[in-house]
Amino acid sequence: MQLQGQNSQDVDAVATLNLKQSKISPKEQALLDYVKVLTLEPYKVHDGNVEKLRLVGWKDEQIFEASFITSLFAFTNRMADSYGLDYPTGGWMPPNLRLPEPGSNTPPSTTATSTPQSEPNEH
Repeated sequence: MQLQGQNSQDVDAVATLNLKQSKISPKEQALLDYVKVLTLEPYKVHDGNVEKLRLVGWKDEQIFEASFITSLFAFTNRMADSYGLDYPTGGWMPPNLRLPEPGSNTPPSTTATSTPQSEPNEH
């Protein structure tokens, strides 16, 4: 979303499901609702979903593109998961897991810096 010009606060709001804290328009919200269903429960997508998008102003070409991109990302993510590929370190991280910016006075979150320690094997 940031690559498309959305500010980081809106990206965080969408990613953490706090849309009331964003400036996402009703038209954009309708598209987000659609791609969420397409991603998580594709068998529930039907003509009515597309009609709702048309009613808020999306054109068929835009709906097709959103569907294509969403499906492509789902495929890519499933392939990455199946091969055990890690999430890129430069990707989006939840605010509570981010390290502070260099030079900031904000202490790191305990969640961001703590890593679980494994118990030593006792035989």
